[in-house]
Amino acid sequence: MVVSLYQSEYESLRTLLRSMRMSAGFTQSQLAVALGVGQSYVSKIERGENFVDVLLFAKWCGVCGVQAGAALDSLHLDGTEVNEPGLGASAGDMASGS
Repeated sequence: MVVSLYQSEYESLRTLLRSMRMSAGFTQSQLAVALGVGQSYVSKIERGENFVDVLLFAKWCGVCGVQAGAALDSLHLDGTEVNEPGLGASAGDMASGS
């Protein structure tokens, strides 16, 4: 089975990631610094040119103050976003499992 970056599920994920970044008040460059990646990498993820792996997803959520589990719960498998994930978890909270 060939996996495409242009499936509706990935579009919903990209929309969620971009929304989290913008809600947290980060530019792509600022988020990239916090994640330890280049700005172009963040841009390519948001445009659908690169996949995001689970570790970067968790870090992205933490930097933006969103619990990774809440972010995943806000997505439907059919590609529709249910609601915005809850804010408030810090990267430290995520690491400790709270």
